Amino acid sequence: MHTGVMSTRLEHIAADADMSVAVELDSDDPVELLRALKHADQQLDAWLRQYVAAARERGVSWSAVGEALGMTKQAAWEYYNADIREILDRAAAASDLTDDEAMKLAVDEVRAVRRERRAR
Repeated sequence: MHTGVMSTRLEHIAADADMSVAVELDSDDPVELLRALKHADQQLDAWLRQYVAAARERGVSWSAVGEALGMTKQAAWEYYNADIREILDRAAAASDLTDDEAMKLAVDEVRAVRRERRAR
């Protein structure tokens, strides 16, 4: 039986936000233990993504996010924006625009947004 430390640690991490992850490590089967830990890891990752997004929506810097997570701001940005970068890469690959045409379109869009904001 492998209960105790892992379960207590996960509950402690999430206690401030009234969350918990129940990890039952009462099997002697290492594969079952790995499955349980992977499930807990997935839940923690979902919470991390949720609270990184909440922090960024409140204006928290990537430096502060990275520091809270024990990584550099660049590492935090890259990790928590990987999904977006993949979507953009797929869109770019499917586009028939040249790099110059795409840049011109992006610049035109930014200018249009700025004009709209100034008009408010």
